[in-house]
Amino acid sequence: MSEASPDAPSGLFVGEWSRTLDERFRVSLPADWAELIAGPEADCTLAKERPGCISVWRSDHWRSWLDDGLRLIEAKVSSGRLGQRTDQLQTLGRLLSTRHHTAQLSGRGRIAIPESFRDFLGIEPSGRLLIVGAAVCVELWNPAQWGEHIAQQMPGFRDLFNELTA
Repeated sequence: MSEASPDAPSGLFVGEWSRTLDERFRVSLPADWAELIAGPEADCTLAKERPGCISVWRSDHWRSWLDDGLRLIEAKVSSGRLGQRTDQLQTLGRLLSTRHHTAQLSGRGRIAIPESFRDFLGIEPSGRLLIVGAAVCVELWNPAQWGEHIAQQMPGFRDLFNELTA
């Protein structure tokens, strides 16, 4: 997610851990992150970000962000302001239908990854994945895609940091 996104629960998620997806397609988050992500209902929202990456959000924050955006879109549809954008609305509807899923966190901070999300992530049971802090959320990465992504992004780190701290 980019500019308009749910807020981080408290502080920033920063760090990187290697984990193994177990035979039941579960992965354990670092304990302190699991506590922050779980929120009051002990659940989280998984969102497909890019092939090989799933983000993990606190569900109450995700739901608030999504509901606000959908209310705005519904108002625009009702007022006729999106009448000529049916194709875009249908694309948005399809993406919304498959993009996110609410998942329970177990007492050990484990999340079971649903089938379509496993396919999107591209990791088999007993496969390695990376848990990466993305400041406002936690991301689960296929190591190959993470390597490609970070190789593209790292050269711009200093400029990005300077821009955000100016």
